[in-house]
Amino acid sequence: MMQDSFKKWKGELHVLITNSATHEIINEFKQRNLIVNTGYTAAAQSFAGVSGAAIVNVQVGTSTTTTAPTDMAITNAVQVPVVSVEYPDFAVRFNFQINANQANGMSIAEWGLITADGRLFSRLVRDEIIAKTDAIEILGAWTINL
Repeated sequence: MMQDSFKKWKGELHVLITNSATHEIINEFKQRNLIVNTGYTAAAQSFAGVSGAAIVNVQVGTSTTTTAPTDMAITNAVQVPVVSVEYPDFAVRFNFQINANQANGMSIAEWGLITADGRLFSRLVRDEIIAKTDAIEILGAWTINL
């Protein structure tokens, strides 16, 4: 019998935090995410051409609650668009940027990939919270390995 490996997809978020004036890197992290149940449904639908299932946005939020497969939303979400998509070997990478004037005053702890119709695809929560101000910008590359 063939084993279905669909739910073994892996994702990783790579973030650079930069000084908004000088563009120097202040901090950097990589962390694996959890693809949630609604994400797997959206992936299956995207194979069939359902336009709302495409990943088009990234959200950041404030919840520190541990990720779970049943997660459906980001708390106190600020949303930014995916600015470009790349296709490295057997993967898709969603690139995004949170500019100096976005999400200011937020204590960013959670991150999510969001479909065109607003569904959460994947989520991660970090122990190290980012205190977002206009002094920093965030550059991100979120890769889903197939």
